[in-house]
Amino acid sequence: MGVINPMLHHNESEWSSDRSVAFESDHRGPSKTLWVLVVVLAAAFGALAYYGNRVVKNQNAHIMQLFGSQGTLATLGQRADAAESKLHDLAGDWQGMGQRVAKLEGRVAADAKQTRAYAETLTQQLHQQITAEMDARTSTLDARLRQVESEQADQRAQMARVEANLKQDISAVREENGRDLSGVRQQEESNARDVNAISQKLDRQRIDFEITKGQNRELAPGISLQIRGTNVAHQRYHGALTLAQAHRTVWLRDQSADEPVRFLHKDGEEPYELVVTDVTKKAVAGYLLTPVKPDAANGALIGQRKQVDSSAQE
Repeated sequence: MGVINPMLHHNESEWSSDRSVAFESDHRGPSKTLWVLVVVLAAAFGALAYYGNRVVKNQNAHIMQLFGSQGTLATLGQRADAAESKLHDLAGDWQGMGQRVAKLEGRVAADAKQTRAYAETLTQQLHQQITAEMDARTSTLDARLRQVESEQADQRAQMARVEANLKQDISAVREENGRDLSGVRQQEESNARDVNAISQKLDRQRIDFEITKGQNRELAPGISLQIRGTNVAHQRYHGALTLAQAHRTVWLRDQSADEPVRFLHKDGEEPYELVVTDVTKKAVAGYLLTPVKPDAANGALIGQRKQVDSSAQE
């Protein structure tokens, strides 16, 4: 199907008439240059019209080859309508989907806002709870700390008072010791004399012995012991003590072992003691306690004085 563009198609009679008119008017006075320009333009328009007509024909041929017939065009129109309907449906579904997405976004935003508010409420409550617990613990610790500080202050004050009292007591004791030192020394001499007398009364010298039956043995100067009989079953013995300086005899009749026999050897002296510790068939064993001599008593007195001096210096 050919389509001719009237703008591009010109009749040759029109060109011939224009040329005659142009040639006729040449004699009227226009310049040759103007005519040349007109000719060039006319040639250009002619070439352009020829090219446009050819292009239109080629396009019509391509369209006829592409669509073929009217049935093909109808089928393509139906398919285009169906595609357009699907596009409309898809656009409607897309619009509904957009509305659903908008509603979902609204719900999500509302839930997120509500969740954020709930989380903020829980955070605030937890913060308040922790703050209250910390305040309670801090107040308890502060109270204990104040109590400990108060007790420490009381202890320091008490220690200061004790220290002051102790210093006073030490000063008083030193003064008293200084005043009583002379009295202590005087009393020391009196105690030394008393200790000498007590030592003479209490200190004893032990003399061990073992005497066979029938033997007469001197245990100490002027003191002799004779054993005449023994009783092993009952641990008893009998014999006689001879005191040469006193010119007398102490008879020992059925005397029990471990029972001390006290006697005086000289007038004014402390008593002697005779103790038998073991009785056998043929002998007895024991010891004799005699008063300490004055030299030994003086040694004990010296030791007592040294002890008193050390206690006084302390």
